[in-house]
Amino acid sequence: MTALLVDLGNTHWKMARLEDAEVSQVTSGRYDDFDGLRAAALGDRGGISSIWLASVVDAARTQAVVSTLQESFRVSVRRVISTDPMPNLVSGYLKPEQLGIDRLMAMVAARARSPEPLCVVDAGTAVTIDFVDQGGQHLGGFILPGRRMFRECLLANTSIPRDSEIDRHSTLGRDTPTAVALAARYAVSGIVEHFLDGPGGLFAGVGAHIYVGGGDADHLLELLPRPCTKLDDLVLRGLAVMAAGRES
Repeated sequence: MTALLVDLGNTHWKMARLEDAEVSQVTSGRYDDFDGLRAAALGDRGGISSIWLASVVDAARTQAVVSTLQESFRVSVRRVISTDPMPNLVSGYLKPEQLGIDRLMAMVAARARSPEPLCVVDAGTAVTIDFVDQGGQHLGGFILPGRRMFRECLLANTSIPRDSEIDRHSTLGRDTPTAVALAARYAVSGIVEHFLDGPGGLFAGVGAHIYVGGGDADHLLELLPRPCTKLDDLVLRGLAVMAAGRES
């Protein structure tokens, strides 16, 4: 089986192949480079037996991508949505259709690697934090502005100077730009620590594993509790689990 995996995120698209249970040939681009997505699809048509897509963008843009893929490969696109049954995972949302498919795919990817309780952090345009118990029940989570959005939202609504020079070796902000940058990082690590090791601990007496992905993962790794594993391309890896389970 060779599947094409497509992730339409908030600001970027990603595409990869799934062959022999391995995700490979990952390509990506911005949505203003929609021609790049089309070119990537057209240049990678060999042997594709199925296409799996997860999208958090609007219906019109999603449909445009689906049409391009179907015309290129002559294969129907299997779009995964939030109300679909997930392998070894149960959504914890009161209204399951409101839970972002990117978050679900990230949790599916992490569950495929560990039967332990999990915390999954996806640090991209937004940062999402989700907690999953040992039985695969999603307990809920949080959505925060991503590192850049955190800064831009703050600066856009205050008179804080737009100085971008940051002291990258500081643990406490001793100038305004560094104070803003560190706040974004510690907000994430503080939530994770509170619900794993602090007074809000969800998994008393049971070790939990943290998986962190997204473009800003490296900015968080050193602050997060251990054990912590960086896992790139979380959504694509979740789609790979879905595709492998359906076609095995």
